[in-house]
Amino acid sequence: MCWPTSLWPLVQAGLKPRFVDVNVNNFNMDMNEFKRKLTERIKAIMAVHVLGNSTHIEEIGKIAKSRNIFLIEDTCESLGAKYNEKHLGTFGDFGTYSFYYSHQITSGEGGMVVCNSRDDYELIHSMRSHGWNRKLKNIRNKDTSFSFINSGFNLRPLDITAAIGLSQFRRLKSLIKTRTNNRNRIIEKLTTSNLWNEQFSFLKIEENMKPSFFGFPILINKKYLSKKKQFFDFLKKKSIETRVIISGNFVNQQSVKIYNLNPKNEVFPNAQEIENRGFFIGLHLKSVSFETLDYLEKNLLQIDKL
Repeated sequence: MCWPTSLWPLVQAGLKPRFVDVNVNNFNMDMNEFKRKLTERIKAIMAVHVLGNSTHIEEIGKIAKSRNIFLIEDTCESLGAKYNEKHLGTFGDFGTYSFYYSHQITSGEGGMVVCNSRDDYELIHSMRSHGWNRKLKNIRNKDTSFSFINSGFNLRPLDITAAIGLSQFRRLKSLIKTRTNNRNRIIEKLTTSNLWNEQFSFLKIEENMKPSFFGFPILINKKYLSKKKQFFDFLKKKSIETRVIISGNFVNQQSVKIYNLNPKNEVFPNAQEIENRGFFIGLHLKSVSFETLDYLEKNLLQIDKL
């Protein structure tokens, strides 16, 4: 259960990714399968913190350190979330964040990567700008005019995007609070309704977590799955937009077949179950109105009556 940006940098770096199934309740990496697939050939772990929630990041961090392998935290969906009062994205060697416009905050586009050593900082600072050594300190060649010490990309943010991002950071705590309250109010509205018949289940938050939401994923009760298409058509007519959770079970994507990234045709039943049963609705940045709550209650809970 990931977005393509969790995967393609690994492929583009010449690495061979190995997929791990997820837990149906929290959508994050299944630890039993993770440990089973952690062979001596593994060089790095890409731990994806899904939808404001967390993987078992402390345990994963200890495993990575004991085996001397890199730990990258994909925190693009969980900016501002904390596990045991520590920000996600700061447990491993690197943490990545997205400022895409639908996420917790936005700079228009782009994102951020953090690390915990000067050497790593200088490496990624160079790579973001064609492999240039300009403004680096820990280098032998002090000629920084047009000296390129590494391969690289053209990923330098603009001043205007930086200004937008900084202004958004000042609002981050309040935005997280609003979205959390909206999520709780929607769940309470649905589960205390006279129409509630356990039509759905919701993302389970891990213990010791302070989550950071930006969307509202829902799983349809298995006994109503035969009505899924009819239900989505009904919601569309009611102007309630839905979409697949993230990108569904990613091994189903055509690009995985093109690059032969699942050569053994492994099956990932939990990710497939989430794709089959799951859908997204939006989670507003402003406090959801009573009228909207009533509208969601009235229409979402119709699935068992269609």
